[in-house]
Amino acid sequence: MNKWIVKAIQVGSIQLDRSAMTHYKGKGEQITVPIWCAGATDGKHKVLVDTGIRDLIEYQKAEPGVRQTPEQDTTVAVKQIMGWEPDDVDIVINTHLHCDHCGSNSKFKNSKFYIQKSEWEAAFAPYAPEAPFYDEICFNKQAVNYFQWNFLEGDAEILPGLRVITTPGHTRGHQSVLFNTEHGVLCVTGDICNVADNLNENLEPNIVVMVPETYESFKKIRQVAHYILPGHEPAVINGSDSFITVL
Repeated sequence: MNKWIVKAIQVGSIQLDRSAMTHYKGKGEQITVPIWCAGATDGKHKVLVDTGIRDLIEYQKAEPGVRQTPEQDTTVAVKQIMGWEPDDVDIVINTHLHCDHCGSNSKFKNSKFYIQKSEWEAAFAPYAPEAPFYDEICFNKQAVNYFQWNFLEGDAEILPGLRVITTPGHTRGHQSVLFNTEHGVLCVTGDICNVADNLNENLEPNIVVMVPETYESFKKIRQVAHYILPGHEPAVINGSDSFITVL
């Protein structure tokens, strides 16, 4: 079984009230959380999980507290941490199609993209609470050629040691990504876990469209993963391959 090396790549930050990420816990505490992507390689393939924001000003309409330094631009950050140019990336896996997770999809012209079919469909027909976070310009045919997309319908193996599992709740078609590493199984959770407290303390993340499914997704991750990289966990260090232990 292939062993993967996975590194956290920061592509921005968001200033917000802690309770926005932890279902009212910590209300009134102002924190800054990172926006994480992940770069991964088995020595042959180059994989990117999520692509960050498209445009700072546009994303501030959905998240007023968002910030991005020049070195946090996705292509700059991927080059700094992984040493890859955009055209080097073989595979992009979007956990979901909110605009802070697929905003830079258009920059990866040679990549195969993996998404749940249900997420693709939801993104083009969002519920009212979801609509501010689905920006079609991030994932429409101008952003990604239709034939670059690979639509999944459930859990799937992408490559040896690399799988996706469905984790709905934050969005209808959300998926998380499992990597077999030398330290155990790492789950790049996307936003079903904004921060580690969501999983380890059973607290809902900041946007939930399916409540029972959220808790089922937590259970599913606990069953399979030793470590997690949540979508916005401040305890992770940029460029690190050390992640949060699942309790």
